[in-house]
Amino acid sequence: MSSAGNSTTRTSSEPIKDMYLYEIPSPERHALCTILDEMDVWADLAVNHMGYRKEDLQSIRRAIQLGASPTDELLAMWGNLNHTITELFILLYRMQQYGAMDAIRNLVDKKYHRLIMSGQPDLSKLIANSNGSKKILNCPSSQMLSDSNNLSTTTSISDESSKITSKSMDMRDARHYASTIPRIDYAELAVATMDWNDRNILGKGGFGTVFKGMWKLTEVAIKRIEYRGTGTREAHKIQVQQSLNELKHLNSCRHDNILPLYGYSINGDEPCLVYQFMAGGSLEQRLTSKKFVPLNCQQRLNIAQGTARGLQYLHTFREKPLIHGDIKPANILLDPCNQPKIGDFGLAREGPNALNSSMEVSRVYGTKPYLPGEFLGYKSLSTKVDTYSFGVVLLELVTGLRAYDKNREHKFLTKHMMAMPNSTAETLIDRNLIVDPETEKICQRIIVIGKRCISDRPEHRPEMSEVYNDLLAE
Repeated sequence: MSSAGNSTTRTSSEPIKDMYLYEIPSPERHALCTILDEMDVWADLAVNHMGYRKEDLQSIRRAIQLGASPTDELLAMWGNLNHTITELFILLYRMQQYGAMDAIRNLVDKKYHRLIMSGQPDLSKLIANSNGSKKILNCPSSQMLSDSNNLSTTTSISDESSKITSKSMDMRDARHYASTIPRIDYAELAVATMDWNDRNILGKGGFGTVFKGMWKLTEVAIKRIEYRGTGTREAHKIQVQQSLNELKHLNSCRHDNILPLYGYSINGDEPCLVYQFMAGGSLEQRLTSKKFVPLNCQQRLNIAQGTARGLQYLHTFREKPLIHGDIKPANILLDPCNQPKIGDFGLAREGPNALNSSMEVSRVYGTKPYLPGEFLGYKSLSTKVDTYSFGVVLLELVTGLRAYDKNREHKFLTKHMMAMPNSTAETLIDRNLIVDPETEKICQRIIVIGKRCISDRPEHRPEMSEVYNDLLAE
């Protein structure tokens, strides 16, 4: 299928290629929004099925005041995380929103059409009869992108045999992966968070909840990994594997610009990971939230330098590079002095033998606006994937613009910047920055470096050690 629009007239029995949410044609998107806007169905979808918190929806509520469709805003937000139309279709089935399902039925494979009018179909048979390979139905915080030729699958919510508890994390695996990381008793973490008090919640996503706590007289962030029963068995397996991945990689690499993992717990109701508490929040929060004082130019440069330093360490601290795979502002955390630390190693993978080589992988993970074409299209993994992602972050740091904005002519920031080759730094600088000659000079340098990092061809992108040195240069 060459375009999103072709799916509406397709008559072939050939399976329809799974499409991303941002590929929904305008007529179907408008019909869907009209249905879900009524009676605030979109809010139920967001909070109870996509895993968002009410606080996460403030931007949508502000958009409503300006006359925008809340569903349209929600689709843009969830679509930014590489979710597909099939995933949405299945969530709507769980909500029994058959009218909304009908609005997008021609955009999903015909084998899913039977869900619309059936009361409680046996989805396990639907999955078993699927000819294609399975694709995981992800939650918002997983931010994973599967092969676009695969179709989403799920199990029946009423199928008791499909229920899995978080205790399925293999204790031997956890101990092996975390050989030098302390194991913490679950009861201690319950005390640290005042018995998991809601007032201590820092964030919540599809794979768990993060609490602020006081453990051993130290402020910590505790990720409690929760299975909510809304994903597939395979999705939970991925969730556990990503947690083990965190243990494995944070156990092996310690660095000033890598988020420290203080300990883990596997003897309670849910497995937990305990991190250093980062009082400065995430870079994403600092660039988009009005709750924080805007970062000045020197702070942004320091954040860029520290993040680059951390990445070049990951790429060079052992024989094979460790590729983070999900570099973006949400995964760059700041301490009280705004020094950055790279977090979320759930998608990290060991790369090829040499920095200047690549390897083919079986599945693409990450967040689309931060991923280069050779990785998305050909599953070619190298350190240059991280370089590209970091380049997008550099452009966000200078401009204050989001990596993806459906309201821009060029929705992806990379395309937006490349379409403005003759623009001066002054016209591109974040409005929250006070522009003086020194600020303009620094921002111009960061823009130049950022554009090199997002070059279409990986061989034209610098290694992170070079990027770091360029950011240090006066």
